[in-house]
Amino acid sequence: MSTTLEYYSRFDAIDVDYALRAMAAERRRRAKGWGGKARTLILSIAFICVAAIVAIASASGVWVFLSFMPLLGAGFYVLQHSRNSYQTTLSKSPLRGGVVRIVLSALGMRITHPGYEVVISWSHMEGVIVTERGLLLMIDVYDYCPLAKSAFSSDADMQEVVAQIEAWRAAGVAQPSKSDA
Repeated sequence: MSTTLEYYSRFDAIDVDYALRAMAAERRRRAKGWGGKARTLILSIAFICVAAIVAIASASGVWVFLSFMPLLGAGFYVLQHSRNSYQTTLSKSPLRGGVVRIVLSALGMRITHPGYEVVISWSHMEGVIVTERGLLLMIDVYDYCPLAKSAFSSDADMQEVVAQIEAWRAAGVAQPSKSDA
């Protein structure tokens, strides 16, 4: 496989909703086990304890305690709403239109789009998610660069690219130089 891989893609090549669902599934897979559930349980118990302490300290009884429960539901609603708002904003972003040039090399990933150019080293990447519609090159928790399946000649070619990216990430190449990424 060559040391530099160049692809052209569109940010809308993979639907934002689909990509976010794939990323959420990957995060759930990584947090499988007691970790994610424990965090939710701990936060819920902490909130209930604070509500109970306030109710006991104010000597006003169980009704004050129960009045805090809608706040817990409101907190979960706000988290869900912020996720949906981010999803809507992301899908309407002007950067999501047009063709993007993506160059992959041992130094990292270079994304060129009309008006900007970004170089990200492999050590700063979250990873790669393989989906039935292509690859999601994970930059951050909700930031990704899509490579549509049509950019590859075959599924085997796509798997080779994934293996090469994982090898580059495992090598822990430092910051990219000013040459081409």
